Amino acid sequence: MLLKERLVKGVIITIMLVSASLFIYGNPQISGAGELVTVTATNHDQVTVVEYKNNEENIFDITSVVLKVDDGGSFKSFKTEKGWLGKKTDADSITFTSSIPLKPGQSVKFGVKTDKSTPVFNWNAFDTEGDEIGSGGRITIASQGEIPHETETPITGQGGITEQSTFKIIPDTPRVGSTLRIIGENFAPTTNLDFYINDLKMESFVSDEKGSFIVSTKIPENQLSDRADFIIKDQSGHQKSVSLRIQVESSRPSEGVELTANIVPVVHRGDEMVISGTSASSNTLTISLADSNGQVLTTKTIKAEGSGNYSTSHRIASDAKFGEYTITITDGKDTVVRKVVLESTQKINLVSLKEKYNPGETVTINGTVIADAEMELILRNPVGMEIHSEQRHIGVNGTLIFSYPLDPGIREGTYVLFAIQEKEITTVLFGVGQFPSPPLIATMDSLNYKTTEKPKINIIGPPSATINLIIIDPSDKQKFTDSFSLGVDGYHTYSFNLTGYTSGIYTAVISRGNVQAENKFSVGLQASTGKVTLRTLQETYHPGDPILLIGESNPNVIITISLINPNGTKIKTQDLFTDKKGTYSSSVFRIPSNAQTGVWKIEAGSGINHISKDLRITQSTGGSITINLDKSSFKTDEIVQISGDGVSMSHTIVIKILKDKEEIDELSIVSTGIGAYGTIWRIPTDMSPGTYIIKVIDGTKSAETTFTVVIR
Repeated sequence: MLLKERLVKGVIITIMLVSASLFIYGNPQISGAGELVTVTATNHDQVTVVEYKNNEENIFDITSVVLKVDDGGSFKSFKTEKGWLGKKTDADSITFTSSIPLKPGQSVKFGVKTDKSTPVFNWNAFDTEGDEIGSGGRITIASQGEIPHETETPITGQGGITEQSTFKIIPDTPRVGSTLRIIGENFAPTTNLDFYINDLKMESFVSDEKGSFIVSTKIPENQLSDRADFIIKDQSGHQKSVSLRIQVESSRPSEGVELTANIVPVVHRGDEMVISGTSASSNTLTISLADSNGQVLTTKTIKAEGSGNYSTSHRIASDAKFGEYTITITDGKDTVVRKVVLESTQKINLVSLKEKYNPGETVTINGTVIADAEMELILRNPVGMEIHSEQRHIGVNGTLIFSYPLDPGIREGTYVLFAIQEKEITTVLFGVGQFPSPPLIATMDSLNYKTTEKPKINIIGPPSATINLIIIDPSDKQKFTDSFSLGVDGYHTYSFNLTGYTSGIYTAVISRGNVQAENKFSVGLQASTGKVTLRTLQETYHPGDPILLIGESNPNVIITISLINPNGTKIKTQDLFTDKKGTYSSSVFRIPSNAQTGVWKIEAGSGINHISKDLRITQSTGGSITINLDKSSFKTDEIVQISGDGVSMSHTIVIKILKDKEEIDELSIVSTGIGAYGTIWRIPTDMSPGTYIIKVIDGTKSAETTFTVVIR
């Protein structure tokens, strides 16, 4: 399963508002120009406004840009225009993305604050397919500008035309008697507009709610073949115009060709969706993609070949929403509409409620998973240490809610939750005390491969980062090397073949700079024909404890390890392999934090050889349970913050809200590794005034406190 479908994307980072009064202009201007994209900026003190312009001669839309500060500088805050999202991917890098592409002739501004008074930047711009279409290095500083505001474009006067209003004529070589399409953007929403050719009024129409329009009209047969002004006017007399030469009428030998469209009905994230068909020879086609709400996401124009055939492609974004989409193809005369369904290829879809949490808060991650199946959840801290694990049985509805209260003294940084179910693995990132920075994570889709198979390495890291891959063979020599770039979303799945690989244990080393991740895998290993041994360092464990196990068997064979609960259910199974000396070890097993007490088993097997060992699980007991509320009196629809300590470590506890003996609500959360807990509860809007009880239950221990609901 692709790791690229797991990341929580599209979350707006909380930003520091920068007052326009900070801009005292007169400093030098920064600018960086590429063939297709131009970047200019202004700066005062530590605040810079950077403007990306998609040049009119460009034929590509821009959907993401990257800004990096050089010379050891770092970003402190930033602000985006409406419709754009920003993500601080490193201390010195910000990636801005938008679901509404920046079209040729358009521009966008971002306000950034750095820790330097005169920062030096470089930048990159990427199209809808993730390909780089512009970049600049060592751009330096300059004159006057304004900070972007998250407001609608101001309208000039009372009319419908703004300074940002643009329109284009398709085709741009119109002919006498031919049909035109006029495509406009950034006009005032739902306003009356008129289209003229010179002084001749051709059409009246109304822009849509986004200030856009597509209008068709026909050039009169008696129109002179000469240069003419094509004009859009609003009701206040404001106008925008372009000047084009109208060509003499030409014969259209393929005029009778029917407009058709061929599109696969079901697509997936990351797919290259091909749109093809037929149209009249040399016709210019407009193709638009709209979501299930009818909002147009992208619009592009292509030209049919002389034979009347056309073909284009569109890459589905890695974070596109699942559901039905509408593709509309028009040549100005005829229109074809096709429905396409974007389906998930993954079985686990989880997202964090927040991207950034503070120590003491409760992390909440929820979503849909495989129904009626066991799931393992593993949480790792910023240094890669496993701090929590638990086993869940997922019900028939296939939903999961994971809550984890953060200790007030917890380490700040990026945390990773691994959700494992059957052969599916999903990762969810969140930050504590800061926004998460993508770590370098690499996982393989299997442990042992046949020489006819193609291993897949799923990689997550900083967006657009260059990654190096080295395969080390069983004799510790370099077998294969390659380098590649992660996508603008920070994900990539790398696949390679095993032609020429001999049986043995290999290592895949993924690196970026001085940061690396290693994965061992084997090729062609078999089960053991000899004895299998198994040892653990202790006999008694508590919930949440790690299990370090070691053993021996024949050299270079597959060993299967299973953890079995007192009911005889295998809650986790993992394949390992022995080394050249026939030894193996593992620290990937951990007693679930919500484990029941009793006798568990750890089992090792290979072929017909098996061995098991009993493990006794007992509960850790703490002192008296304490309950803390942020206040004692609440109004309906307010949030109650509940926390305390004295409960079992890394254990599921129950919190009940009672009125007399009637249960109003019940919460189930997992305590921390030091026996603390915390969560929130919203008071229902229909809750009657009075005194209520909060009861915390931890096995046989419990504690109570009261709070009051008053009239709002």
